[in-house]
Amino acid sequence: MRWFSKGIIGLALATLLVACVRNEPYRTVYEPCTVAQKGAECRKSSLEQNDEYLLGFVEFDDQGWFWDRKQADTLIDRLLEKDELESGLLMVVYVHGWRHNASFDDNNVASFRETLKRIYSYEHLASQSEGRPERKVAGIYVGWRGLSANVEPFRTFSFWDRKNTADKVGHGALTDLLVRLEEVQFSHLKVYDSTKSRLAQTKLIVVGHSFGGEMVYSALSQILIDRFSGDAESPQTFGDLVILVNPAFEASRFTPLHDLAGVRKWYADGQLPLVAIFTSETDQATKAAFPIGRHLSTLFEKYRPDGDVQKQADRQAVGHFAPYRTHELRPRPAAEAAAPQASEAEKKVADVTDFRNAKSARQQWIDLSSRNGWSLDLGSARLTHQGKSLPRNPLYVVAVDKQIIKDHGDIWNPRFLDFMRQFILFTTIVEE
Repeated sequence: MRWFSKGIIGLALATLLVACVRNEPYRTVYEPCTVAQKGAECRKSSLEQNDEYLLGFVEFDDQGWFWDRKQADTLIDRLLEKDELESGLLMVVYVHGWRHNASFDDNNVASFRETLKRIYSYEHLASQSEGRPERKVAGIYVGWRGLSANVEPFRTFSFWDRKNTADKVGHGALTDLLVRLEEVQFSHLKVYDSTKSRLAQTKLIVVGHSFGGEMVYSALSQILIDRFSGDAESPQTFGDLVILVNPAFEASRFTPLHDLAGVRKWYADGQLPLVAIFTSETDQATKAAFPIGRHLSTLFEKYRPDGDVQKQADRQAVGHFAPYRTHELRPRPAAEAAAPQASEAEKKVADVTDFRNAKSARQQWIDLSSRNGWSLDLGSARLTHQGKSLPRNPLYVVAVDKQIIKDHGDIWNPRFLDFMRQFILFTTIVEE
């Protein structure tokens, strides 16, 4: 009987070892890879480069340290090269979430490449229309061990363990990386200001998904609070826009920023969004699994005597906490059918349409956003202000219909990307 018990234990340990994903970096070569996104040469490169965009990878370990600071140094040096300073940059940071990593074949990496390709198409059209140099497109993919197990049930049960890891990364060296990227933007803007020419303005957009959203918010929350509470007439954000999709952190952590937004009595005309949180109404990972984990971890927390709302805020994910929701995103009535998969030719036509609509939609946004309960059609979706916050409040907490994001991982849904392209175009139009 003893040998049988030992055998069972040994089998369980062997299964666990097989299930675990190795704790090591994927990108260990620092020479840029110029192969057209395929081939063994690119699998370990921290820089992928082609005629359309530059894609840099920076990885973090489970303690929130850089796996190798040289990844970040190599990327920053590349972004500060003379030709980039002269043309300007469109920088998009993407921090992935649960069940993903920085491996060459990860589907988030593949989808991010495709997104950068579409951004390049928009910028190419914009530069021709506005008679200015074409900005270079630079993607920064932040990798960590979001996928820690390959075999069920270990893969599903890793949700709470990976939340703890994401918290360490968010409070670790990620802030260092993001601040350095913003310094790159400031360096580019100094060139723009000194020349007074039609140089393109460098833009920086930070996107976090799932636990990646928690990491981004942890890394930037104090910076955002400091800038929002400053003396400036208009509140400031980090870079140009921070977007969190299905973020997995409790609403109570968003409270200081939410309260600061409520203190302001007015916002300037043309105030664009600064922080936007999009959460699917049917995301069970943040709607169901997250509160269960928070309930167990907060059993001994003390709340106010009348603290039911406080307790809920500490146990619910920010996107599902009703008092903080400001907007909803629904399919447009004329676009309720499933979005078809577009061919490359159709995508190019769509890109032209998107760009042509961007400036007029921005003006519509400015005109409408002074009203309470406004609605605006973007792509195949309709964004509606629910009248629970000041109309121009730049903090958006958006409840997203399941047809646009159906679950936790459905962030590359064509409907959502269609909307997000228009949403981001507002922040990247070059100001006169």
